[in-house]
Amino acid sequence: MTDQALDHAYSPSRWARNFDASLERQAALGRRLRERHVPQRLSYGSGAWEGINLFLPATGKPRSLMAFLHGGYWQELDASATDFMAADWLEAGWAFASVDYPLAPQASIEAMIEACRHAVAVLRHVLGELNREASLHLGGHSAGAHLALMSCLGGKGLSGIDSLWLISGIYDLRPLVETYINEPLGLDHERAERLSPLCQPLAGLPPLHLVCGAFDPPAFHAQSEWLDEQVRAARVPSRLTVLKDCDHFDILERLGCMPGRSRDDPSANVSSWVEVGEQP
Repeated sequence: MTDQALDHAYSPSRWARNFDASLERQAALGRRLRERHVPQRLSYGSGAWEGINLFLPATGKPRSLMAFLHGGYWQELDASATDFMAADWLEAGWAFASVDYPLAPQASIEAMIEACRHAVAVLRHVLGELNREASLHLGGHSAGAHLALMSCLGGKGLSGIDSLWLISGIYDLRPLVETYINEPLGLDHERAERLSPLCQPLAGLPPLHLVCGAFDPPAFHAQSEWLDEQVRAARVPSRLTVLKDCDHFDILERLGCMPGRSRDDPSANVSSWVEVGEQP
């Protein structure tokens, strides 16, 4: 591919129907939710971007917690972008945490991964005080899906995560090196490979739920399919879902309609997932 072709292939906004409208609608939904259900603001570091919006159910004792990392190609948006998602999880008695992390060009992707690990450690401690029997789940959208997965890999990888929810993620950064996306990231080929989950050992991960929208860029579909194949080969339970009639941005408003999700358990029942080695 030429650089121009790669720019197009890895630019979700060029494949979406109206990404500006989606972001504006989601921001408005988040504002309305925060007005009627004020989140706690937790800090996990001294930086301005090291904070968490924690939404707790009315009971104050969550059955589980979903920690979620926003997208924005490691350089845009903040935790408020995913606050609107908390509504479905709260209704099911879960806690929901929208996680801020430092952005490029001020921070490297390596620093973002470490920040996300620290944030989850703080949330694990808070969850333990609220309900010791509650499970902890980690999710992310787009670049946030990459950070969630990388946070669980390597010698410093997170443990004790019950499942990973990876929405329209990017898991091989090598194609980005020659694109406009890399300008604030400053990746070379060696770092891009080191920061690509698809170039790392994947054994030992928690169960994965991979989700793409029908109108996500084909390159994003291909990476999710590749990851699904690789984790299955590593004997990690995985489920790949493609949601009809949604794109890279409005997909976040459709997760409550996913097959297999129920009002009682929005994380879906891991035991009902496709067995390792079977085809979905």
